[in-house]
Amino acid sequence: MKKKLITGLLLFVITGTITGCGSGSEGEGGTSENIATKKTKENAAINKEKTSLGQIAIITPVASHGWLAGVTYYAEQRAQELGLDYKTYQSTNVNEQANNIQDAIAAGSSAIIMFPQNDEVSIAAQAILDEGIPLIVFDRKIDVDYDSFIAGNNEDMGTQSAKVIGEALNGSGIVAVQNVPSVGSVSTERVDGFRNIMLTEYPDITMVDFTTEGFAKEQGLSAAADLLTANTQLDAIYSLDDESSMGFVQAINEAGRTDVKIISGGGGNQDYFEMIGENGDIDLFTATYSPMMMRDAVDLAVAILTNKLVEKDNILPTIIVDETNYKDYLDENSPY
Repeated sequence: MKKKLITGLLLFVITGTITGCGSGSEGEGGTSENIATKKTKENAAINKEKTSLGQIAIITPVASHGWLAGVTYYAEQRAQELGLDYKTYQSTNVNEQANNIQDAIAAGSSAIIMFPQNDEVSIAAQAILDEGIPLIVFDRKIDVDYDSFIAGNNEDMGTQSAKVIGEALNGSGIVAVQNVPSVGSVSTERVDGFRNIMLTEYPDITMVDFTTEGFAKEQGLSAAADLLTANTQLDAIYSLDDESSMGFVQAINEAGRTDVKIISGGGGNQDYFEMIGENGDIDLFTATYSPMMMRDAVDLAVAILTNKLVEKDNILPTIIVDETNYKDYLDENSPY
């Protein structure tokens, strides 16, 4: 099991409830038979509690790129680790997701974990609450009184990345800043967080804006080729996404440029983690917005079903992953 990105960030403990009471040592008078009998009883109690939780529904968009595939992967991984009964539902649009919600309700789901297509699914999601089913919302807020919400912090990604780049450049240089209008507030918040730190803490660093159509590697490669042609000197690139960063690195290598010293990333892509460890000419790092957060969404569902108190809004801080710690986040089975 690789390192969990957000261990200790939630204010409750799930493990003791779901996986048993731990293996404390027997007293001096204990025997092998006593220990075995005790363990059998413990396992029986654990299995009974798991069964009593009912079936948990996991509702997500269809994976159109690696990050979304990772969301479902980590949700299922955590559910399997906990021995939960679960069912996944996937959709390509709001109408399909609304149908998924009705199907999950009809199936008698004990709790629903939902990654909304967008806020247009709010009306359909209200039916979950009307049925008294706990609702855990992941990543995108919707206009309902959900039981709990969990997401990363886009603005903090920009803030933390700015500090890393600012220090690496000793407060002076030229930084290209990626903007991706197609992803809406995600781009705005990450760029705003970056700009605010640069303007207040590193005023001698010049920022040059450029735009990519999306986060895909190919889109990053195309935009970076134009960026490098238009700017003969760049010291760093503030990238919003790991897949974009891979395209930027390829463009720099193909152009034979040696001026770019450091590039950020965003997300938690396994291929980019590998590049962080292997790329010697440019310092690479990423600010986490990992699909692994979905593991904690599952934990929230279990907590609610076992009558534990949970925070309504769980906004998880950014972790910077660089050459010093990238190995801690490698997962050879991850689709992202």
